[in-house]
Amino acid sequence: MRRFITSLPGKVISQVVVAALILPFITLALLKRASAQIATLPSWAVTEFVNKKSPGTSYGKLAAEAFSSELGKTGEFDVVPPDTMVRAIESLGITSPPDGLTNLLRLAQEVRSTSVVSGEIVNYQVAKAGSGKQASIVLRVVVYDVASGLSVNGAVLRGVSAIRTGSVPDDTLIQDAIKQAAGQAMRQIQSHRLPVGTVLNTQEKKALINRGARSGFVDGQEVIVLRNHEQVATGKVTDVTPDSSYIVSSNETRGIQPGDRVRVIFKVPEVDVDPNNDVHVHAVRNTTFPSGLVSVGLVLALVAGLVGAGNGGSQDTVSNVAASAYMYPNEAGIPAVEITWSPNGFAGGISQRAAWQIWRQDVLDSPIGVANGLVQDYVDQLGTGTAAGALQYAVFPANQPGFNQVCNYSQDFDTTNTVAIPSIVIGQQYIYQVQEVYDLLAIDLPGGNTSVTGGSNGSTASGTGTTSTGTGTGTTSTGTGTGTGTGTGTGTTGGTTGTTGSTATGTGTTSTGTGTGTTSGTTGQICYFLTSKVTAIGLATPINPPSLVSPAQGASLSGTQATDFLVTSVLGQTSQFTAQYVLEFSSTINFAKGTYFQVASFTSNQKGTVGTPGAGVNPATYFPNATSTTPIYWRYGARNIADVPGPAPDFLTHERFIFCPARSFTFTGTPPPPPKKTKRTKIGHGKAG
Repeated sequence: MRRFITSLPGKVISQVVVAALILPFITLALLKRASAQIATLPSWAVTEFVNKKSPGTSYGKLAAEAFSSELGKTGEFDVVPPDTMVRAIESLGITSPPDGLTNLLRLAQEVRSTSVVSGEIVNYQVAKAGSGKQASIVLRVVVYDVASGLSVNGAVLRGVSAIRTGSVPDDTLIQDAIKQAAGQAMRQIQSHRLPVGTVLNTQEKKALINRGARSGFVDGQEVIVLRNHEQVATGKVTDVTPDSSYIVSSNETRGIQPGDRVRVIFKVPEVDVDPNNDVHVHAVRNTTFPSGLVSVGLVLALVAGLVGAGNGGSQDTVSNVAASAYMYPNEAGIPAVEITWSPNGFAGGISQRAAWQIWRQDVLDSPIGVANGLVQDYVDQLGTGTAAGALQYAVFPANQPGFNQVCNYSQDFDTTNTVAIPSIVIGQQYIYQVQEVYDLLAIDLPGGNTSVTGGSNGSTASGTGTTSTGTGTGTTSTGTGTGTGTGTGTGTTGGTTGTTGSTATGTGTTSTGTGTGTTSGTTGQICYFLTSKVTAIGLATPINPPSLVSPAQGASLSGTQATDFLVTSVLGQTSQFTAQYVLEFSSTINFAKGTYFQVASFTSNQKGTVGTPGAGVNPATYFPNATSTTPIYWRYGARNIADVPGPAPDFLTHERFIFCPARSFTFTGTPPPPPKKTKRTKIGHGKAG
């Protein structure tokens, strides 16, 4: 046997046996790989957006192209190509954008997509911003499930362009704003991760699904039931447990069976513009999931569960908070810090977002600024400190972290700061935080059918609601009240506020109450909620641009030797950071792509004058064909090396540095050409003679 194994036939047979043993495993691996390759992504079609502002312009097509581009970048969808959409529209004989939901769904079915995106350009405008101008645009985007024709995702948002100076056409700014808004819309839609489940078994008008609260299902959610790509029923979620739920069907077309897919419906608010050009977002009751546009009551229930579990915290409603130094409003402006953020899946919708409050680590008792709820950025400028009592912001009991509630609170946030807010200091490193203030009608809160009372600043109130009478502490109630006097009256449409020692009476329709407090109101009152603060991902250090020292403007440099390029340090007398510098050359004044070189990069914590390390730089190395009449431009950029993500991208090259204005120089003569490459002679091994 040993002789047979070591013989040639024995070796061949051994190899065949080994191959036969491992072949099944190779086959299984190849089958798995093949099946993975066969799996397809969900197909999404994007139609031309409806331009409500100026129908007939190209902005609707641009918005669709921009959103399609953002959709494709995710790698999660198979996006129908624009030319395929055009051919389908021509084949069906419909208009673009499609007129009505029926034509929209016909188009989606023609291109065999599972979801179709329809959008509206609600409004746009171009306005002055500092020494330049800026465009803003309001978009409404809706994602429809093709099988059911129901909306399953969407976004309402405002996008803004970069601030541009000079004679920039309005059209350029509007196109920039559209592209920015498309990116924001995609991020919002991605954050709306709607729960999806599978039917396990069925009962009469009821079905058990394999997902529950852990996946985002909530009692009362409206759902559609799909079999392959066809809708077979609609219904509502009920009896939710952590890992399972039931759905009660309301409209069965083919009956529900195990294996059917359950998908939540998502309602997008309507948006319109009044004659004064003001945009209004109309709230819609959305029972989809905690990150829905208006389901704030569900957010509160979720947070209450988290606190009850003992973590004592709250769910952040904002993400991607970043602070970047830059020059406002452009490179010729003043040092500033731009704070940007994105509402995430737990944020109240735009229709509920009242404001954003911006905090800075050197001011502890109040935010340093308040931004409108529709925007997602704030600029903290040099020299814009606020006097004591000037800033209006929301402050709730002890201003503690977490979701704090107060009802009938002035929408202008009329509690003012008691300390002056200092301006930023050049060279100082800052940490920023962002928190959300949002509102909801008291009647939309859990138990909102009766009167609601809330406490603020230790005051008290009593009163009646529309269906019951009660006494509580706080600043809000239905009925009337006085400061230190007394008041009686009835009312469900408002109350009367008394002053010290006075008596006030109000009239109404349903019930009577008396109380002592500061404010009285109605069951239509608005309640405000303050979220926790979310810290930016890193430091931001406002600095002045570096100032060029030498060579002088228009200098003539030798093309045969190195030159020191000197600049004034960006560190002030009290600055405590290490600066990073970059030196750039370009044959164009705007440092166009392909015409500039980053020729030196170094760090220094030196004050005064700094420059290229070593013996300097010979510009002729980078521009060997330049003549004595060819201007070469140079500039320095600087940043705190510890800043994250760093300064806002430069307008010209998108590098994260604060750049100074460029200077130019020429050569004293035509620089010598670079040395010619000589052919290398191979040294071989000759034969000995």
